[in-house]
Amino acid sequence: MAPSMDIDGADKQEEKPVKKAKVAAAQASASAESAAPYPDMALAQDIHRLTMIHAGKLSVDDATSITGTKPEDLLERVMLRVGAGFSKPFDDVIKENEEKYKAIEKEEGKDVSKVEAKEKEEQVDDSEEPLLNPELYRHLQSTLAYNSSSALSEDQLKTLAAHNESILAILTEGVTKAK
Repeated sequence: MAPSMDIDGADKQEEKPVKKAKVAAAQASASAESAAPYPDMALAQDIHRLTMIHAGKLSVDDATSITGTKPEDLLERVMLRVGAGFSKPFDDVIKENEEKYKAIEKEEGKDVSKVEAKEKEEQVDDSEEPLLNPELYRHLQSTLAYNSSSALSEDQLKTLAAHNESILAILTEGVTKAK
């Protein structure tokens, strides 16, 4: 076949597409399985604000205008939320949390829709429910120089860590049984 005068390059050889080198994906800090389904962004923002205030990157006046509360009050509220909560004694909070997870364990064989309906019925405001997170509490306590009279003691933080281990064992056992 004779060469054509076609401008479109009909007589050019087919070009093969150039393959781009694959770039390794960045490792996520939390997997989809380990991430909280509904993270509390308000708490995260409050912790960030407190960190910025403590580092001197956010003025007390600016923080007060943003949050509508004094940084000292915000710090107290955050530490109570991360620790054992607002209104109940420490031992009662631990006991209630353990009972909640033991009740879930007992209901594992029941109809899931009934369990979910019961959970929705008993659902409380997440902003009031304590996280019971001793590691985050210790970190914030040292980072933000928190030394209030209402601060959790090291013994209470150890009790909280042991409690979390027991809850983890309950949940792990439930997963194992479900398989």
